[in-house]
Amino acid sequence: MARRAILLALSAAAATDREIYRCLRDHRADSSITPASSQIWEHNMQTPTFSRRSSIFLLMAALNTGLIPMAHGEPAGPDAIVGTWEADDDTVKLDMFKAGTEFQARMLYGNEIVEADKLTFKKDAKNPDPGLRARSLKNIIFITGLHWENGEWSGGSIYDASSGRTYNCKANVKDGKMHLRGYLGLPAMGQTRSFHRARG
Repeated sequence: MARRAILLALSAAAATDREIYRCLRDHRADSSITPASSQIWEHNMQTPTFSRRSSIFLLMAALNTGLIPMAHGEPAGPDAIVGTWEADDDTVKLDMFKAGTEFQARMLYGNEIVEADKLTFKKDAKNPDPGLRARSLKNIIFITGLHWENGEWSGGSIYDASSGRTYNCKANVKDGKMHLRGYLGLPAMGQTRSFHRARG
């Protein structure tokens, strides 16, 4: 829309300049006007033209400057969430991927699910399912069921291995960051964590 406005402004300016040129040409052909008055008249005609062009230039500069943040602020697409993300406090690292029609995430690292050496992953000892309590928490799929709708990913579930509880979750991506919210019942009753793209 901004680019279209620029093109329309330039078109209007060009049309106005053509009209001014025609009037100036007709004026010069009028022998009843003295050279002195002709110079004054031409000066008065040229001044608005310069001001008009300057205004259009400033308008273009402002719009073009504004286009940069507008591009960053554009709504994310369905696959914008896919990739490796790190929590802003560097305590969690996850891999978000698409599985069929939904989006899921596997745990690559979490300071609450590793032993004191920060390398060995704990067992899923608090899982409500006794059959899963012996599995390692490394690479477990802990987010499932996210679906893209109305500019965000919602309807998902997030498993908290440190407590063995499962929460509802939703996410959005804005300005290059993913904001993941876990909650019980209503989204207002929860907590949001911010993630950035993993480096390297």
